[in-house]
Amino acid sequence: MEALKELLPELNFDEEIKENPELEKYIKKECNEAELTFTDPMKLEEAPKLNSDFRNYVLLCGLPIVDEGKKEKLLKVIINVLKKKGFEAIDEENITILLKEDTGKSYGTAFIKCDDETDAKLVQALLHGFALGKANKIQASTFDEFDRLLSVNDEYVPPRFADLTDLYSYAMDPQNDQFLIREENEIKVKMNRIPNRTDKETNTVNFHEELVGPNADIQIISKKNAFWSPQGRYLVIFKENMVQLYGGSVFELVREIVHAGVSNCTISPCERYIMTFTKEKNAGQGNYMFWRIDTGEMLRSFSFDDYTPKNSPHDIFKFSFDGNYVAKMITDHIAVYELPDMQLLEDMNIGKRVSIRIEHINDFKWSPAKNMICYWFRNPEDESNPPKVGFIHIPTREVWSEREIINGVDLITKWSTDGSKLITINKLKRKKQFFNTVSVFDVNSKGIPAEMISINTNILNVSWTSATDRIAILANREKKIQEKWADKSQIASTIVFEVKQRDGVLKSERLGTTKEHITNDIEWAENGNIFIASDIKNANPSYQGKFYVYYIRNVVTKEEVKAKGGKGKKGKGKAGKTKFVDKTELVIDLVDEIEDLKADTINWDPTGRFFSTSYIPAIKSMIRAQTTPKFTIYNAKGDEIYSYSVPKLQQFAWRPRPIRNWSEKVEKEFQKEYNSKLKKVLKAESDEKGVIEMIKVTKEKTKEKFMEVFAPFMQRYKDTKKERLALCPDDDSDEEEEFERSVIADYY
Repeated sequence: MEALKELLPELNFDEEIKENPELEKYIKKECNEAELTFTDPMKLEEAPKLNSDFRNYVLLCGLPIVDEGKKEKLLKVIINVLKKKGFEAIDEENITILLKEDTGKSYGTAFIKCDDETDAKLVQALLHGFALGKANKIQASTFDEFDRLLSVNDEYVPPRFADLTDLYSYAMDPQNDQFLIREENEIKVKMNRIPNRTDKETNTVNFHEELVGPNADIQIISKKNAFWSPQGRYLVIFKENMVQLYGGSVFELVREIVHAGVSNCTISPCERYIMTFTKEKNAGQGNYMFWRIDTGEMLRSFSFDDYTPKNSPHDIFKFSFDGNYVAKMITDHIAVYELPDMQLLEDMNIGKRVSIRIEHINDFKWSPAKNMICYWFRNPEDESNPPKVGFIHIPTREVWSEREIINGVDLITKWSTDGSKLITINKLKRKKQFFNTVSVFDVNSKGIPAEMISINTNILNVSWTSATDRIAILANREKKIQEKWADKSQIASTIVFEVKQRDGVLKSERLGTTKEHITNDIEWAENGNIFIASDIKNANPSYQGKFYVYYIRNVVTKEEVKAKGGKGKKGKGKAGKTKFVDKTELVIDLVDEIEDLKADTINWDPTGRFFSTSYIPAIKSMIRAQTTPKFTIYNAKGDEIYSYSVPKLQQFAWRPRPIRNWSEKVEKEFQKEYNSKLKKVLKAESDEKGVIEMIKVTKEKTKEKFMEVFAPFMQRYKDTKKERLALCPDDDSDEEEEFERSVIADYY
């Protein structure tokens, strides 16, 4: 009966029972029976469907307390405030102010109904913090935010942050690099360690769990792809309205950056600063916000404006290599800001903080090794004016060099990882025909000289390796060069050049050309001796997933050289002796061809000892995909180490290693010490081989001496066979040879 009363509060039989107490037992009996068959009206199919989604509502608190007479006036005040701020989609019918029944006065609150969730967030941003006189300040909140605030504990528990001294622990492992995988909404960090298993057929679903990982006991949840900071100290996770940075030996939370609607971020190469980005408009917060990672302090924010339009990308701001500057390109200018104060760079010539003016600038990039900006510009309205590439030093603003790309119409710039050279891939036009060239600029030399490499076919891709100053140019067989850059897989070969200073002049040397394959991408290993040509971006799935591993090696051959003849005692010419000199030649060998079905990504690990391929279909097509998502690890020669199928795999990424912090002088000392120790090791190996050879020769001589003594006895044994058989008929003569072998074995 009590349950029935809860569903039907108006159900009351008190008066009937008072008049006739005997009815009480009967009423209870009937009500208890009714409970068994009674159904809540709101659960019936024909019941009206109530709207439980209040994301388009805004709650206002802190309003003046008014009665019925002043209620209409307060409504008009709220509407006028919104209109002055440019929002006119709200009228009196959309605002509800409730009055108390006993006093007839309001609660100091109001509810605003908007057309959708986006309008609700905008109204909340416009009204929050608005002062209605000295005594009243509006506190606005969307209903989702209000529910979240109600769920917050009354007692504040500060987040636990990791020990900052432990952030480089991952780099102390001398053998194993790390990588992350995102399996649905869970981030897992694994060690690149060969699993302890003998059956190669076990590389099936869920066997990747046997790989050891440093965050095995910590659950990191993210609905978006995570990424590593430039040097690998932090794992960056996106949550609703915040960015989280994890680090340390067990991946503890290091820092939380709160930015409403954050969708992307950029960490400076020095890992001291982070810039967060959102496309949404937020009250009190900009679209681009700069923070210190160590303290969480917000340095400055920028909103979309005339210089930074609403559709601007998140990476419009670019950090310098040391994190002391950040710059963005605006119309005909580069704005350079100093960190951490985020003020415009001062021009010492005029004593003012102004941007650097470069008319018709198209793009700019920081050097990865010094505070230098490379930029290129061209007036699109003047075809006779070729593009120019310039180099400007920061903070002096001194232009170190500007060079014309004659007949150029478009170009792409790429820095080498050590910042010593810059290449520009140029598209030229002469007499209605297009040509391709690659210019290499030696940034460390005075005047920044350049070397030009002509390519008579279409360029698909260009890849750099600083370790050996080598450039790999992927070019197809088409002689007619297209106006636009190629972006699809084609039958192409890889041409490898080495660009170095020779006799004080920058020169390029062609090392060789690979076979033709259907390719579109080149990936160099860290050591600069191995590269992979692949077709991972191929639009045709039947070709996707083929990789070609090439190795550049030194081949030493003997070259015959005849010495010049001298003069004898009688003045006659004397023929010189023939000598053989070692000649070293670089050869490009195809080490392995790999076919990894549908693999769409390929990445080298930071050391260049391993590379990974992975197949990660789009989320929408994952249900229909016939091939299970997977990742595979290979060694540098292309041999498969292990492979795992992960049904819900959505990301794979190697963890970067810290940037070396030693100078070129120290590196030369390392190389000198390495060569010295290498010679000792090689000498020890040679001596060991000599000792082994000596032992082998000694054993052979001992065996010969033994056989000289043993041979007469064996001959005598064979000669007396008949006599032995006569004396011992059961003697097995077939065991003679076995007896001989056993005697020799026992001796040794």
